[in-house]
Amino acid sequence: MKEMKTGPSRTVRNRTLAAGLTIAMTAGIAGCGTSSTPVASSSSPITITLLGFAGWAPSAIAAKMAQTEFPAYAKKHWGINVKVAYATSPFADLYSKPASSLAAHSSEYSLIWGKGMWYGSFTGPKWIASVNSLIANSPELKTAQANFISPFIQKSYESYPYGSNHLWGIPSEGDALIMYVRKDLLDNPANQAAFQKAYGFPLPTTFTQWQTLSWSKFTDILKFFNDPAKGFYGLASEYSDSYDFMFNQAMTMVRDYGGHIWDRSTRQVYGVLNSPQADAGLKAYVGLLKYQPPGADTWGISHDIQAFTGGHVFAAWQWSAVGPAMFTPAMQGKVMAVPLPGNTVNGQFLQYSAVGGQAWNVNNFLGPRHKAAAFDFIKWWYLPSTQMQYAMQGGNSVLKSVVDNPTVQAHDPWYRAYRYTMTNKHLVDEYHNADYATLMSEIQKAWTAYATGEINSASLANTYAACRQQATLFNTGLTNTAPPTSCANVHL
Repeated sequence: MKEMKTGPSRTVRNRTLAAGLTIAMTAGIAGCGTSSTPVASSSSPITITLLGFAGWAPSAIAAKMAQTEFPAYAKKHWGINVKVAYATSPFADLYSKPASSLAAHSSEYSLIWGKGMWYGSFTGPKWIASVNSLIANSPELKTAQANFISPFIQKSYESYPYGSNHLWGIPSEGDALIMYVRKDLLDNPANQAAFQKAYGFPLPTTFTQWQTLSWSKFTDILKFFNDPAKGFYGLASEYSDSYDFMFNQAMTMVRDYGGHIWDRSTRQVYGVLNSPQADAGLKAYVGLLKYQPPGADTWGISHDIQAFTGGHVFAAWQWSAVGPAMFTPAMQGKVMAVPLPGNTVNGQFLQYSAVGGQAWNVNNFLGPRHKAAAFDFIKWWYLPSTQMQYAMQGGNSVLKSVVDNPTVQAHDPWYRAYRYTMTNKHLVDEYHNADYATLMSEIQKAWTAYATGEINSASLANTYAACRQQATLFNTGLTNTAPPTSCANVHL
């Protein structure tokens, strides 16, 4: 699947770069301790290669900064001659491309723009390097760790086993699912009067009102703005089976309805995923398709962005990382980024969001000098000036000092929703184990079959996925519980 480039426009890029450089200069170019790279060999050049995501603006921004600024910093402060190359992987191959390379013990990629969910596969065979010693020996990195916007950051982006003190990466960017809505339509007095008359409550026009909005009321808003006869629809979301596209949004709604994907502590799926609550959440998510453009049952990230910025939908359920692409010059003053709605279950308002974002992972097959240079890169990445510049170019930092900076928040209007969501209360993350890729494939096969009408039962979709995932975990020894014999008769 070809993904749209989600970087800011030329006007926005120029403006953000100038502002970022000003703030970087104000913040100062703080040193980041000593180099990890052996000085004795510093005269010969070292090339480190970053593997990023094709069409993904955050990794492209990071790569450009790395190529233009890291070599000069390393030369000036550490006397190291470093060059940076950049390679990319399409979304469909985000996991398989680095996994295949590392399985061959290749050193072609020095730093991988990776996911915490991959660590179960990458750490067992020792494909990526531990960063515990790197952090322990760097006061600046220890300060950064203490400055994360949420304890969830270390757990999700760095640790394996999940939640342990064994760390394998350091965040390259933070991310979470949020909602982008048409503020101009919400603020329209005629729309406000008509909606109030039809549904008995006011259109939410402020961030605070969206913080407590239910999925039920949000659906009423989608109904109100949905007008297929005029080529305008309520929502754009993701239902593609590519990578983890459908999983994150659907999983969020499953959790909001009181369901769960699995029991992480026991690694039990059957009887957890196939529950009335999970079925209701999946049914509700697929039910939102009635307020979306034709063909939306196969959409991914780029389709949503195009539909929203093209003026074809009222709302887009999308990542905070695509904020620069959503606040285009043509949409200035028309867009508001808000938290996802929630749902009340047994008196508790559940308002979850899938965590996104990536981490820098260091290839463990690098030679000593190249591995040390990769570690140096991470030190540079967490310089206050680097993090500030990244934020001012549209990237999502995970440092409180950057995220809470008024200048950054004013410049990146999605940051308020991002900041609100990036907490233990709201974030959910799944599948941190060696079977990640298979588990994701199995559940997306079932869920997309339901979304596209191949099957007409949310219960069947969840039961099929639960049966297959329980078998996968049992066959690979991650659980002692086999799927029930009834699973032999469950088919899509």
